[in-house]
Amino acid sequence: MSDKDYYSILGISKDASLEEIKKAYKTLAKKYHPDLAGASADPEKFKEISNAYSVLSDTDKRKQYDSYGHDAFSKGYAGNAGQGFSGFSGFDFSDIFSSFMDDDDGGFFSQFSQRRGGRSHRQESLNLVYNLEIDFEKAILGGKEKIEFYKDEECNFCAGTGSKSMQKDVCPTCNGRGRTVTTKRTPFGMFSVENVCSNCKGDGYIIKDPCSKCSGKGYLREKKTLNVEIPSGINTGDVMKLRGQGHNHQGVKGDLFLNISVKPHSFFKRKGSDIYCEIPVTFSDLVLGTTIKINKFKDKIKLKIPSGTEDNTTFKIKGSGASIFNRSSSSGDLYVKVHAFVPQKLDSSLKKKLKDINSLEKEAIKKEIEKKNSDFIEY
Repeated sequence: MSDKDYYSILGISKDASLEEIKKAYKTLAKKYHPDLAGASADPEKFKEISNAYSVLSDTDKRKQYDSYGHDAFSKGYAGNAGQGFSGFSGFDFSDIFSSFMDDDDGGFFSQFSQRRGGRSHRQESLNLVYNLEIDFEKAILGGKEKIEFYKDEECNFCAGTGSKSMQKDVCPTCNGRGRTVTTKRTPFGMFSVENVCSNCKGDGYIIKDPCSKCSGKGYLREKKTLNVEIPSGINTGDVMKLRGQGHNHQGVKGDLFLNISVKPHSFFKRKGSDIYCEIPVTFSDLVLGTTIKINKFKDKIKLKIPSGTEDNTTFKIKGSGASIFNRSSSSGDLYVKVHAFVPQKLDSSLKKKLKDINSLEKEAIKKEIEKKNSDFIEY
């Protein structure tokens, strides 16, 4: 075992995070791996960085190493490289590769992975996504929405088998597994590499008499129409999952996901489950007070504006907003902002009456305004 500092081997600082350790190891493994690195391959270097990673990626081992250095593992802890990957510290280095399976490295390490749940991953590949735009009112109240889309359906000429005779033969290459395993010997032990079977393309079966209707695929592309029940309170960004409405291949059905977007409304605005609107009122409504009815689609909501209300006042009507998606018993609030409406045209009779009111205001209201702001205002 090399006595070189493990942090130096990976080119990281002693306070590096687990993610930084993983990233450093992955970069170096690509560079030195004996089977994959080509001209730059260096088995001894790869052994060195793998041993460093096995210690620094384990919280307990890293603590021991930080406290005691290489002495912490001097009594057989590190093992012998000749025993293969499991010989290093009881650590299975094939796990390192499989842990990188979902990284954005173009599948570099995927060849070392074990077979993952075939049916569940196959079902995911049969899923469909549909972008659905609905009206504001329907998003608030709920209702039905008709959608049309194309999906793969089981071929009724061959019952989804892809075969004229509806018979499939087990693939002789993979014995029906859909995947083949090859073994490689390396300086660090034996690697088992699993790949999709090249003979049956992962299906596990081969067809000798392909169906003329579906060309042996077992499915046909068809146009579908669905009437979807839209729940009240749904909003832009919400996703509805319709089970079993995705592609159908050989009896395995995917799901249909509806990505919801809601059209804007000319009067109402929405933030989450709260609804907002602005209502113009007359000056006398603000001064004397009044009651307004708000038509929120099927609901009629009464708003009482008390006398002496200031311009641009916002009122909160609790529970009169939108339903909370998937929680129909809960709702947001309605916020109503009132502001004085200033007419641009007036008939002569109304103009005369407003002039009379203006004269009365000058004797009472404007004098009070002048008194409070005598240094700055004069009517």
